[in-house]
Amino acid sequence: MARKTTPWLELLEGVRPHLSGRDHRGAKGSLRWLEAVMAERGGRAGAVRNILYKDLGAPEEKARLYGIIAELYREAGLNPPAPPVELALERARRVLGRDKRRYYRRFIRALSQGERPQMIVVGEAATGKGVLLAHVREAVPEAFFVNVAGDLGPALYSLAELLDLDEAFEALLARLSPVQPYAVQAALQGEVRALFAKGLNARGRVLLLRAERDATIADLPLRDADGNRVRLAAWLEPLLEALEVPYLAALSEPPPKLSYQLLKPPSRQEARRYVSERLPHLKAEEVEAIVNRAGRHYGELSRLTLLEAVRHGDSAEADLEQDPRMGPLVQALAVLSPDEDPAVPVPLLEQVIGRTLGELSKAEQALIAEAGEGYVRPAVRAVLPERPRNARCVHAEALAYYTRHPHPFRQLYHALGAEAYEVFLELVEEDPMRLALVPGVWGEAAAWPLSARLRLANAVIRYRAVLGEYTHPEVREALELLANAPDPELRAWARIKAAEAYVDQGRYAEAAALIQELPHLKDEARAEALLVQAALERWRGAYDRAERAVREALALSIPPFLLDRARLWQGVVAKDAGRMTEALEVLKEVRHNPLAVARARYQEGDLLMRLGRAEEAVTRIETALQGLEAVDAPLEERSRVRARLGTVLRRLARYDEGARHLYAALECAPDPFTRARVASEAAILEAARGRGFEAVRLAAEAEAFFRMTSVRPEEARYRHRRTLFRLAMAFWVLGTGQPYRAPFRGSGSVEAARRLLEPLFSEVAPLASTADRYRHLLVDVALGLALVLPAAEAAAMLEPLLEQPQTYLAVQVRLGYAEALLRGGRPELALRQTLLLPELPPEPGLGAWKLAIEAEALLRLEGPQAAERRLGGVRALPAPLRAQVGRVLGRALLDLGLEAVGEAWAGGLGPLGLPEGLALAFERAAVPAEV
Repeated sequence: MARKTTPWLELLEGVRPHLSGRDHRGAKGSLRWLEAVMAERGGRAGAVRNILYKDLGAPEEKARLYGIIAELYREAGLNPPAPPVELALERARRVLGRDKRRYYRRFIRALSQGERPQMIVVGEAATGKGVLLAHVREAVPEAFFVNVAGDLGPALYSLAELLDLDEAFEALLARLSPVQPYAVQAALQGEVRALFAKGLNARGRVLLLRAERDATIADLPLRDADGNRVRLAAWLEPLLEALEVPYLAALSEPPPKLSYQLLKPPSRQEARRYVSERLPHLKAEEVEAIVNRAGRHYGELSRLTLLEAVRHGDSAEADLEQDPRMGPLVQALAVLSPDEDPAVPVPLLEQVIGRTLGELSKAEQALIAEAGEGYVRPAVRAVLPERPRNARCVHAEALAYYTRHPHPFRQLYHALGAEAYEVFLELVEEDPMRLALVPGVWGEAAAWPLSARLRLANAVIRYRAVLGEYTHPEVREALELLANAPDPELRAWARIKAAEAYVDQGRYAEAAALIQELPHLKDEARAEALLVQAALERWRGAYDRAERAVREALALSIPPFLLDRARLWQGVVAKDAGRMTEALEVLKEVRHNPLAVARARYQEGDLLMRLGRAEEAVTRIETALQGLEAVDAPLEERSRVRARLGTVLRRLARYDEGARHLYAALECAPDPFTRARVASEAAILEAARGRGFEAVRLAAEAEAFFRMTSVRPEEARYRHRRTLFRLAMAFWVLGTGQPYRAPFRGSGSVEAARRLLEPLFSEVAPLASTADRYRHLLVDVALGLALVLPAAEAAAMLEPLLEQPQTYLAVQVRLGYAEALLRGGRPELALRQTLLLPELPPEPGLGAWKLAIEAEALLRLEGPQAAERRLGGVRALPAPLRAQVGRVLGRALLDLGLEAVGEAWAGGLGPLGLPEGLALAFERAAVPAEV
């Protein structure tokens, strides 16, 4: 009977015909020779036969044998084939982080099974794109590898040579020119993509592609099929769509349409494992030194490891769990030192192993490193078993210890390991947010008793609901389980949480239907139903009924995390109703749940911004963002909060700082709705910077989305109206050449802006009494419309709006009214309006606007010296607002024929016009001295 072949035997048979000669071990490549070399290198001679003929053996022994056979190939002048798939998978498993390991396994196994995997992974710098591709290259050495960044020419030319396409590629590059229309450039770049897609498909080999964020081709920007400038991921997408071969593409940012997987930077534990795997002879401190130097950066880590490997050899790790002396210690360390919290209390470790640390041998002591006073940690985690024996008993001992010395994560972690489900459930029912400490527990609980799983489902839904993750797969599964529970109250509670999910999606009618005719509920479930009712009443604009529902919920006996949620709702309802002082007081009472606290600080910041207290708002929103990041809140929420921080900074004329936050929010927006919302806010910031076309581009993108989306219709309608206002102001900036910043000065009709604002004003005016945000929007629209109307029409339109319930809004309307009067040639009435103003909120733009109106009115009424006296206050303004004051007054001086005064104020104009010269002088704080 023919002996069954194995990948290892095929590997050996591929080199044997090329071998000759003998040495003291026997004929090279023979079984006896291989066994002798294995023994010399610290392996088991008996493992050779099992590996070759049965594919059985420890990964370390297989790796050692592969190394020996690879050396035989090199001695024979041949390139060694890739190691057998299972060995490659095992090596990758021990080196790569969890996410990269999963993608590697999926890709390689699909290839080995004859499939055509096409996978995209996305990660920032230092997340391990190169490390992942390097391991795949080891397993698939015949693959094409392309690394594209900067100028695409060199990388693509190298690939073109391999594909015999170099002449065609050179011809296409020669046709590209910066003087061509964008559409022509785009078409030629499309031909480049098509050329390579055809060439790669014809060869049929695997493609491994690494791409950075930005690139050019022939020193020209990358463009899509429509001629729009795009980044590299978007440019590559049509090429990837056209490929019929297997590929693994590692990109620095997501492609617009194709699906992808995200890579994460290495944790410190991954970094330690990476170094220890490659350099097992290093001492713990040497490993730590490499990790400390590299930080969370795979590139640096691999480079430092490579340099260190040159000075050291490789060796396989021992199976220490089998050692009778060291086994108990490595088992204990494996259980007691999870990656998330590796420090182990010395008394606990000594209790579990039954010895003091002073009684350990030197070898055992080498496994332990100091981790602060009274704590130790594993010195080399690579030697710890993944599934230690006796783990349940060790977990039980640890749970008893941490029950006496409370530590939330450790209690949860060891309760799971000890299968103490009752203890675990009591902890998460007390605070569902603790589930964040043990991700993946829902999937692991599939085999739990039904009663325990029902209780866990309850906690999982509460936890995900607080995060706003109503569509998370765990929530869907948990709701389905509870909807079929034997307890009618559990089924009713599932309906309440499903209704809460509908509210989050803006599906209010469906939510209302779900909470009709609920059975009698206990306090906690009743409170949650009332909060859903409050959300529905808020949607209807019935703030009194919404407030009653919240107050009724607060009167019930509810746990702290739900109490925080109810107070947060109470503050939001008061804010929507325009009761700002009350809202601030209520929001301060949110103080238990970290996520609810962060959300309360955000609401406070948003409220303070609406009151004109922008500096305070910045502090609150920065605190909120830090809190959200600390609890790993949903990316959508963090994007929104970061965008609002950018908006508040705009109110303070800190435009560049605000832009950094807004564009960071735009970059990480996880869904189209959030992106459109952030783009709308970024548009008005660009208008304030005077970048009209960029403002139009951003506002147009947001407007198109909100106009067409069916997601969250009520919210989308409001966002669409606000975006129309911002688009109009972007047109105003383009039409006038003025930045949209205080002090505002009307400049006659800008038809594109007026065409949007007039119908929008009529549409928003009836809504101003329904919600505070529409009241603010009406004022914004009215002030924007005033800028494009003739002075008399602007004043007539604003006069009915002078009596506003909030000081911040009242000040803005009265300043806009005074500006219209001043523009209409009535400086004395404009000056009288500024005298009627209450104390201004501390937002600098309001002070700049008032100062400019008063200075121009005094200039017209009393002359330059009176205006100079008023202008002494310009120095206190931010530089961009000082420049705008100079620009506005420069125009006024031109209108009055007082160019000489303006030139004196500016200290000389040179070739500059008066508005620009005075703007630059004021920006440098070279303003007229007080007389």
